[in-house]
Amino acid sequence: MSNWEKWAVVALLIVLVASTTFAAGFGLGCYVWPAFRHVQPRVAEEQPEEFPVFWEAWQLIEDRFYREHELDHEAMTHGAIRGMVMSLEDRNTVFLTQEETNMFNEDLKGEFGGIGVTVVMTAEGYLRALRLIPGAAAEKAGVKAGDTILEADGKSLRGLTMPESIGLLRGVPGTEVHLLVRRPEGDLVELVVTRALIEIPATEIRMLDDGIAYLALWECTGRATRQLREGLRQIGAEEPRALLLDLRGNPGGYLHIAVQIASEFIADGVVLIERDRNGVETEHKAQRGGAATELPLAVLVDSSTASAAEIIAGAIRDNNRGLLVGERTFGKGSVQITERLSDRSSLKVSIMRWYTPSGQGIDGEGLTPDIEVELTEEDLLAQHDVQLEQAVAYLLRELSL
Repeated sequence: MSNWEKWAVVALLIVLVASTTFAAGFGLGCYVWPAFRHVQPRVAEEQPEEFPVFWEAWQLIEDRFYREHELDHEAMTHGAIRGMVMSLEDRNTVFLTQEETNMFNEDLKGEFGGIGVTVVMTAEGYLRALRLIPGAAAEKAGVKAGDTILEADGKSLRGLTMPESIGLLRGVPGTEVHLLVRRPEGDLVELVVTRALIEIPATEIRMLDDGIAYLALWECTGRATRQLREGLRQIGAEEPRALLLDLRGNPGGYLHIAVQIASEFIADGVVLIERDRNGVETEHKAQRGGAATELPLAVLVDSSTASAAEIIAGAIRDNNRGLLVGERTFGKGSVQITERLSDRSSLKVSIMRWYTPSGQGIDGEGLTPDIEVELTEEDLLAQHDVQLEQAVAYLLRELSL
């Protein structure tokens, strides 16, 4: 790698992704459209004055470091980038390798080869199954919500990053992955899952008792608006008395999709306020023609409700369209743009902060529900959704007024 090539790779950082990585897979977050752009490197004369120190360190390693194998210059460059990103102390500005970038892009498209389970990282460093896609490979093989995935093909997940762990679960449709899982009660179970093409459904709808419609929105990706509108049409045909919107486990997606979705529930008003690095504010207002702007409404949220999903929840509450029920949300109040670098890796960079219509910033804080209800491990084991029950109870009280 020539000095110019090394400079070009690192210089891209100066210009500009799950939670990451965030809980539900790969942390979609909140992104401006389009999600990916390509960076044009600066010319050599524009090097920051600090760069000679970097190259002094690089050259010292090249010349003096004891080694038995050739240096991995790509790993060194990526390590330098990660160190620079970490110094920003912004959990949402993240460097992604080419493989991680491809995984992130698959998440945004909502289609990939995998097992069909949404996961969170546990305090131990393993993956816990949060939600199973109905009828997908994981459910067919016997994986259950609440299972902790300890190993994949004999390799422990402990100590791996979220993308590395998820990478072991994903793969070519038709191939197998052998999992060692721990049930919530402590039993160890070995399962063989045949990977398949996973198409993540953006929504789930059903009618509950007492004329209350249930609509879950799992993410805010490209297909979400179309699927949500179709779901609302189906719900409308049932002539419901009230609507329960479930945003639990929704990791976010595109900002413009969040505005479109919020507009289905808000007839008029501000959805969110953006503030850029210069303090310039932009209001995003509700679009006309929403399908559910009159129905009594409650919104379910939890600690995995993030970013674009938090925009929707905050807009509904601040416009007095409904209450939030559940647990404090994740607290991602920034907007990212993702830039492709010259080696096909990428950098997700926070470029704006967003605020609810009332001006509340939620970054690192989240939204506190109007009705706080904790969903315990015991509730999960018993499949007892106390949060949904409390939301239904609130709607029934509203209907009786």
